[in-house]
Amino acid sequence: MKRAQGSTKEIPPETEPTYQLNDRQELFCNEYLKDRNQTKAYIRAGYSEDGAKQNAARLMSNDYIKAHINELIAEQIHKIKLDVNFIIRELLKHATVDIADAYDEQGNLKPLNDMPESLRKAICGVETDELFDGRGADKEKTGYTKTIKLTDKIKAIELLGKHLKMFTDVHEIPGLEGLAEKIKAGRERLKKAGQS
Repeated sequence: MKRAQGSTKEIPPETEPTYQLNDRQELFCNEYLKDRNQTKAYIRAGYSEDGAKQNAARLMSNDYIKAHINELIAEQIHKIKLDVNFIIRELLKHATVDIADAYDEQGNLKPLNDMPESLRKAICGVETDELFDGRGADKEKTGYTKTIKLTDKIKAIELLGKHLKMFTDVHEIPGLEGLAEKIKAGRERLKKAGQS
């Protein structure tokens, strides 16, 4: 237990003062949340651009900074009421959307309010092109075409697969060729040394 300065009274552990971030460190944490880029956050927080990448990495290795960033992220998630199940449900909707639900029985594009909600949420753009017949003064509007653009289905499936750990990333590290053989040979030497 610590003692308060100039006092013989001990401070209970639960009331011991904790490390406080300074204003610039606090700003760094808030800036980091904007784009998750530590170098840009470091510069936006008012630190020098010289050595920004290394110094930002040093800041990010600080346990108090990491803890504060995690608290801020948790607050963000809580504010927008996101949880893993919500994300999974939304990804699943995008991954399983059926474009046929956008058309009526005659093959015409349905009005947006007649489409299922899951399909409407998967639409990220609608383009309308007007069709004309004739030229000059005889030019007459004959109709229009609508094109809808859906969110990336493959990306949604990929994210679901990653969440379910269905894919493994393989990273090749140069210089480790033959490592298994070297480990095996080392174990053999240890074994022989133990028998001597």
